[in-house]
Amino acid sequence: PGFATTAYLAGKGITVSAGHCDPTLDELRGAIDAGLSMVTHLGNGCPVTLPRHENIIQRALSLSDRLWICYIPDGAHVPFFALKNYLAISGIDRSIMVTDAISAAKLGPGIYELSGAPVEIDEHGVARRPGSPNLAGSTVTMPQVRENLSRHLGLGEAEIARLIDHNPRVAVGLS
Repeated sequence: PGFATTAYLAGKGITVSAGHCDPTLDELRGAIDAGLSMVTHLGNGCPVTLPRHENIIQRALSLSDRLWICYIPDGAHVPFFALKNYLAISGIDRSIMVTDAISAAKLGPGIYELSGAPVEIDEHGVARRPGSPNLAGSTVTMPQVRENLSRHLGLGEAEIARLIDHNPRVAVGLS
């Protein structure tokens, strides 16, 4: 209520990021005014079926001039064609690419335990709870992120370096 926690954390110099949530546009604006500065891996943790216009992706992108927007460029969390569109809106200068990699990231297809729960990695490297359509983290590594951004989005090395190195440091106050 009143964004007190967000204001408190931001006041202590902590980068506050929203993820796996569905705030209204007014709530998102209020949180930004209180110190929210980032959205964690946009497109992840969303309902399978979203309203066409009134959804967290559209809301966050509409405020991307005031937020850092993080994405998982693995093709599973956000298809590459959609990521290209999102990045065109949020821009290279306000975007960050992350792996969201789980401990089974380089183990290949199979069923593994993650935090006491089974996770199944399929032949495409997509991690899910067995029998569930829901994603359970990512298996993409930073070298794969570089490759995906180059191959699927056509980005050059300078743009990629900004997205995976420069922008994250600026976003958390290290640069």
